[in-house]
Amino acid sequence: MRLFHIKMSLLVFLSLLFSSALLFAQPAQGNVVVVNNAELSLSGDGTVSEFDSLTVEYNNWCLAKNEHVITYKVVRHWWGHNNRDFITIVEVKSWDDVLKFNQRANELFEAHWDTPAKRKAYNDAYNKYFTGEHSDEIYREVVFNK
Repeated sequence: MRLFHIKMSLLVFLSLLFSSALLFAQPAQGNVVVVNNAELSLSGDGTVSEFDSLTVEYNNWCLAKNEHVITYKVVRHWWGHNNRDFITIVEVKSWDDVLKFNQRANELFEAHWDTPAKRKAYNDAYNKYFTGEHSDEIYREVVFNK
């Protein structure tokens, strides 16, 4: 019986190895999704209305006007054990557009907050709402041929 489990484990391992090699050998299809999950500080410094206003201002200037963005969404944890998650989801067409999106977002940020003093004031106001802990992930949309 033990030999059967070893053979089955080996079969499963080889199947996964072979199928994942085939999966990654396929040409890249589907859009790219960039996800940033930042941790809110909830320190009590600031107000919900200020935080929302700063978020909306950034989204209007740096995401909505960014020609490389297909779609974007900003979500905040609403219910559960840890309400610190603040997630930004940006969809672009390709890996190259991830780089272009980031560069363009920086350009738009510097154009809207057009002096170092204005950029510092915005960053200081907004950053007080975050702990500095975050993760960045990049996903590719899975496209199924029918």
